[in-house]
Order: sequence, then structure tokens, then C-alpha cells
Amino acid sequence: MKILSANKQRRAFLNTRVLDPKSGLDFLGGVLIEGEKIIDIGKNLFVEQPPDDVQVIDCKGHCLLPGLVDIRAHLGEPGDEQKETLATAGRAATSGGITTIVCLPNTNPVIDDMSGVEFVARRARKLGLAKVYPYASITKNIGGEKIAELGMLAEAGAVAFTDGFNPINDPEVMLKALNYAKTFGLIIIQFPEVSALSKNTSMNAGEIATRLGLIGNPPQSEVIMVERDIRLLEITGGRIHFSNISTASSIETIRLAKARGLEITCDTAPPY
Repeated sequence: MKILSANKQRRAFLNTRVLDPKSGLDFLGGVLIEGEKIIDIGKNLFVEQPPDDVQVIDCKGHCLLPGLVDIRAHLGEPGDEQKETLATAGRAATSGGITTIVCLPNTNPVIDDMSGVEFVARRARKLGLAKVYPYASITKNIGGEKIAELGMLAEAGAVAFTDGFNPINDPEVMLKALNYAKTFGLIIIQFPEVSALSKNTSMNAGEIATRLGLIGNPPQSEVIMVERDIRLLEITGGRIHFSNISTASSIETIRLAKARGLEITCDTAPPY
């Protein structure tokens, strides 16, 4: 991008592809902002010479869109800073157009109390890069046994609850978590796989896994857990989100459950 005039409060992003998935906008034009507010937008914005008090940025046809949100970031801080920190993740995110990160709780120590939630929020504010919102764990120390204090964690700033890459295998624990979350209007996020079927596996089972000599994770491992938790959600009500969905059978099961009125969402991962 080329800045054509001196720094001013009003800035015009011209010659840009303006995208907004929510409203369906997709056109070549410009956007005028003042401070942090959008004050004008259009295909013919400043076709003539813009006013002298406007800083012009020529986007050269690049896309301009709302900041992206990464809803499943595995950050190393605290505990594994050699892998990732809030600072390195924030710089990587903002350079790629991601303005908001939601981080998993499987750090060391696990984010399962109010001090952990507050640490992430305080550290992210101090850095001033991407916004960072923490998930808190469903169970203490992501052990899959004792439910964490979900209500207090939500008050501290946790946006939802997950045990990260550890599925909640015990149906009684999941039932309690869904009931607890329903009381406070919270979201439970499950990593859906049956651990006994997925143990020591490297990828989904199939021809490629066989050719590579890898132990395959049967796709039934995922859909069995999805179907189980849907049945539990029918008992409790509330909201559940399934992460890293990777099979067509799981998608079809979720689609049918949503059609019955259950509050279910899901995501996948870029490699899929």
C-alpha cells in the first residue's frame, strides 16, 4: 500500500475490493474512516480529487474486510513460551489480518481458574496487538473428571469452555457440564472423538493412512461422540460446539440435529 499524503485523522482506502460477508458487500471502491469509525463507503468514493484533510491510501486492488477471528488458537503462554507467546501470536495474527484470537486453555498451568483467565486478558491488553479472549477448561486441569467453576470463570472473562484437544469421554461429566452451562447461558466446546478408538492414531483411517504405514483413526470415533453429545443435549438443552469436524457423517448428523431445533455449531480445520 502507498500512502499518498501526510498523516490526518480522516483516511480514505481507495482502489480496494470491499468485502463484508455479513451484509453481502463485494465491490471495487473505497472506504472513508474517521478515527475508528467508518463514515462513508461506495464504488465511486473520491473519484475526483479527495479533500486536502483526507489521508489517501491506495490499496492497489487488495481486499479490505472486517478483521478475521481465529476461534481455536493454541498459544504456549503460560508454560510453553518456547513454542508460542501472546506477543509472537499477536504479531503473526495482525500481519495476516486476524484481529481477534480465542485461545485454548491447555497451557501450563491450565486456564481453569479466574487468575488464569485474568492473566491472558491483562497480558493481551498490555501488548496491544490482536484482541485475545480465553477459553477456560470444562474440567479441572483438563482431567475430564471434576467440573470447573464455569459461572465464576465466565464472570472473569472466559468466552466458552473446552478441554482443548482432550475430549470429555465420561458421559456423566458431559451431562453435568451441559446442565451447568445451560444455567448460565454458556457454550460447551467438545473435541469429538472416542479416546479408546483414537489412541496412538496419526490421521483418519483410509487408503492414505495405509499407504503411509500410519495407524488410522476410524471416522466412527468422531461421529459416535457427536451422536452421544447430541443425545445429552436433548436432555439438558443449552448450546454445544464441535471442533475440528473432519467427516461427512458427522456433518450430516449435526445438520439433522440443527433441523430439530438444537443449538449446535461446529468448525473444521484448514488442513481438512
